[in-house]
Amino acid sequence: MSYSIHEKSLVSRKVRILINALADCAKAGVRSCFVTKKMMTGIALYLEFGKFTKENWNAYSRISDAARLLRDSGDPNWKSHVTFEHARPLLAMYRMMLDERATLTLERAVVIIGEYPPVLITKEEERRMAARGFRESGVPEERYQGIAMAGFSFRSDIGR
Repeated sequence: MSYSIHEKSLVSRKVRILINALADCAKAGVRSCFVTKKMMTGIALYLEFGKFTKENWNAYSRISDAARLLRDSGDPNWKSHVTFEHARPLLAMYRMMLDERATLTLERAVVIIGEYPPVLITKEEERRMAARGFRESGVPEERYQGIAMAGFSFRSDIGR
């Protein structure tokens, strides 16, 4: 996690509001839905990039070797062959929050969302993961087994 939720900036205050709302949803037992997924996506983008706007795939460092080759190939359509995905799936994150709803805190919600930052992989790599049964679950180190990803750790420094 690169950005703190405790900064004084407007965007940091916005993310605190989102995290509180998401934690309140989990505490109330609200099922995962489009809105909760969008909230988690926005929070994850802020924690990694410091903003809610679209990620910069051209410079992102959490990328598979195959996706890096595509990105660096000069093909103007390389983005159509890759996907930006949550290393810990959104459904798994929210399930963790629901499981911990009796004791869920703002800080714990941040750890759940920010512990495994998103990664950029090829769509073919994503299909292989799904075929192995890792579409909605799995520890990232297990989900991405067999996908070459040099130069980064799946876990952020958050919660350590």
